[in-house]
Amino acid sequence: MSHIVKPVFSYLMFAVDLVRARLLEHVKKVAEAGNPQAVLDAIDQYAHSQEFFMNVGDDKGKILLQEMDKLPAPPKAVLELGTYCGYSTILLAAHLKDPSAKVYTIDICEENVEIAKQMIAHAGLTERVVHVVKPLDQAVQELRAALKSQKADCFEVVFIDHEKSVYLSDLQLLVKEQLIKEGSVVVADNLKIPGAPEYVKWMKQQSDFSFEQHSVCMGPSALWLHDIIGVSVYKPVTAAA
Repeated sequence: MSHIVKPVFSYLMFAVDLVRARLLEHVKKVAEAGNPQAVLDAIDQYAHSQEFFMNVGDDKGKILLQEMDKLPAPPKAVLELGTYCGYSTILLAAHLKDPSAKVYTIDICEENVEIAKQMIAHAGLTERVVHVVKPLDQAVQELRAALKSQKADCFEVVFIDHEKSVYLSDLQLLVKEQLIKEGSVVVADNLKIPGAPEYVKWMKQQSDFSFEQHSVCMGPSALWLHDIIGVSVYKPVTAAA
């Protein structure tokens, strides 16, 4: 199956890179300014009916928000690895209940960040979002300072949706640098398409993380393929001892 799915996914992602500007134009045209849900709906509608666009989507989005809501208190600091064009950033930022909370979103592609900033501004959420345009391993001190300014001990929610080959190494870095702590929720997208096999294998072997996988249909624009989104809670054995 993978020898078919991966080439199809690569082609779709190439097509996605060509539609970013058209997507932004569509959102500004049809979505009410200052209305995050209207922006998300406009992106979903565009992806479903006009051109394929690799956004998180409403079904995966519901899973992400449900996991946020399971936390004992509203998060102060949320970390997103992979801004892309801002869909999940808007989703997360709009769901923050603590008035001082922020989403810190990392992406190394300046073109992605510029599109995302405009999307986020149209949604009225600029003040809720902090952009970091560098790899995670170069951003550790900046993120640690951000947590201190938020008076937060860690990132209570982490959404991983960037380069699949670094899912595992970036999560391990977050653990090593204590940027996540006991109870932090980690949600990882695209575990099947295009896949992050090392991440999945590692998670299944861990006693420090719970691990659930949710199969989600990506809809007609993605040829009705099913992807997997993973949900984990960090529960270090040493902390429980």
